[in-house]
Amino acid sequence: MARAQQQVRVPGLGVLKVSQRRVFTFPSGLIGFEQLRKFVVASSAAMEPLKWLISLEQPEIALPTLVPWHVDPGYELPPEFQDPETFVPLAVVAFEPSGQILVNLKAPIVLNVRTLQGRQVVIPGDRYSATHPLSIVVPRAG
Repeated sequence: MARAQQQVRVPGLGVLKVSQRRVFTFPSGLIGFEQLRKFVVASSAAMEPLKWLISLEQPEIALPTLVPWHVDPGYELPPEFQDPETFVPLAVVAFEPSGQILVNLKAPIVLNVRTLQGRQVVIPGDRYSATHPLSIVVPRAG
């Protein structure tokens, strides 16, 4: 039996077709969005390495994220989330009015690709920051 698809209009991103096989359920929501439970991850080659975590209940909530290893190659998740076949971490990216780009390495969103469950995990200690500055190197033309 085929699973249903739905179309979701996401401000700034257009209309996305979403397969129910790609919907992640967050039983506790996300920090600041506890009432939202259903999310999908969207990406395109033009936006790599960014991926968008989009709420299906409120599509205007579309969080830019990236895999933490793009920022810190030595990034470590808590031991219970270290199986790369099961867990995919995403770090939320914030674009500040000053032009600075910050990445939340302190509280990654962890997706379980086997169960389609997600949760936000706060990593104890002070090794990671919720406001890690992102440096982008733009290649010079010519």
